[in-house]
Amino acid sequence: MRVLLWTFVGALAASAALAWRAAEYRREVRALRAGMSGIEKVKADLALASDAKRLQVTMALAVRQARSAGDLHVSISVDSGVLHLEQRGAILRTARVEVGADGWQAAAGDSIPIASPRGLRRVEEVRGDSVVVLTGGATLYRGNAADAVRAGSVRVGAADLRSILPNLRAGLPVYFY
Repeated sequence: MRVLLWTFVGALAASAALAWRAAEYRREVRALRAGMSGIEKVKADLALASDAKRLQVTMALAVRQARSAGDLHVSISVDSGVLHLEQRGAILRTARVEVGADGWQAAAGDSIPIASPRGLRRVEEVRGDSVVVLTGGATLYRGNAADAVRAGSVRVGAADLRSILPNLRAGLPVYFY
């Protein structure tokens, strides 16, 4: 009970500190905006809107590129966990997948950071019926749903992976968006 009480008190104190800092930042922003001319305010608002929309535009372009590519390709929606095998805009196969979050991987006595895949990758190698190696170190693999998803990789159901494997060859584009 003491640990729980101290944890609660610590969380409450941290929340109060963050709320106080947020109020300070809002006051500072109001003071800075008060010293700006009308044109400077418009420029600042446009710059903030541009930064907020940049990621949305990048993702929309990746989706558009994946949809308009004429050849066979795989596209994976990282956020919704859906894989599509597509050709000329037609979806040939849809599968639920789990994308591994950012993490660390041990390699030769050291740890290296592994990021969740984004953008364009290509198939490097198909290893048997359970692993597809992509450029950048990402993999599509058949795994047990009870195990955690490997960092920077995509776990695909056994039946789904088996069904798309005959179509995967070296150089095939895989779009992550």
